[in-house]
Amino acid sequence: MPNDDFYIICPYYHKARGNELFCEGFSGDKSFLTEECFNKQIFSTRAERNSFIKKYCCGFDYLNCSIAVLNEQLSNKG
Repeated sequence: MPNDDFYIICPYYHKARGNELFCEGFSGDKSFLTEECFNKQIFSTRAERNSFIKKYCCGFDYLNCSIAVLNEQLSNKG
């Protein structure tokens, strides 16, 4: 995201490419580490993707994002 003017706060953000956003994720197989799994979201436009990033990834209230909430819940299950 070198041409976008964002400061990412969310610890689950991985990268953005075109209309796509990748976040650290989870798997049904417990042998996979969070760092090995990613959720991919595809937006209609880059502007839509950027709006999502600004709303959910750039603030300390990133737990308003369902992906972050699931990651938090699953990491607390130990």
